Amino acid sequence: MTELDIKSQILAATEARFSQYGYNKTTMAEIARDCGMSAANLYRYFDSKLAIGAAIANQCLLEKDKELGLIVVDSSLSSADKLQAFIQFILHYTFNHFTESPRINELIDAITIQCPDVIQAHRQSSVDLLRQLLEQGKNSGEFSFENLDETAEAVNTAISIFYLPSVMPMFSLAEFEKKAKAVCSLLLKAIKAD
Repeated sequence: MTELDIKSQILAATEARFSQYGYNKTTMAEIARDCGMSAANLYRYFDSKLAIGAAIANQCLLEKDKELGLIVVDSSLSSADKLQAFIQFILHYTFNHFTESPRINELIDAITIQCPDVIQAHRQSSVDLLRQLLEQGKNSGEFSFENLDETAEAVNTAISIFYLPSVMPMFSLAEFEKKAKAVCSLLLKAIKAD
């Protein structure tokens, strides 16, 4: 087994344990046992539980960004449809992950506080994708706005609630979908060309 295979096995086992028991109640010894290795061997691959958690978070965020990128480059959609799909994808991704693994919030809290660079990199990636989407719309004449960077930041801020697992228990998926459509409609009214 290669080092990459072993790391993948560790990440999968740890994610399963975090989902079942939560980040705070999981120990490195338990992760090692789940992987069929000693704790000393586990430390050869990751120096802490937080490092494993950061790797899991980064992997999930990269997968999400990849899917969002596919929406942005989908030439069959108008820019308005892309924005709607972008927002809906974020909502569904967050809602489904929280519903499947409600204890994963402990990991998100730890990463947000102790590894803010992981969260900041993802936030920047989302803004960059939105910038690309908005620029396509402006270039095609579908959108009209003054400053691309400010508009991308504003759109990202407006949809940030749909990124947050901690708010997912507040509403049903159907209610969130209505809210996402309303937010998208408001954003489109602000940026659509006359």
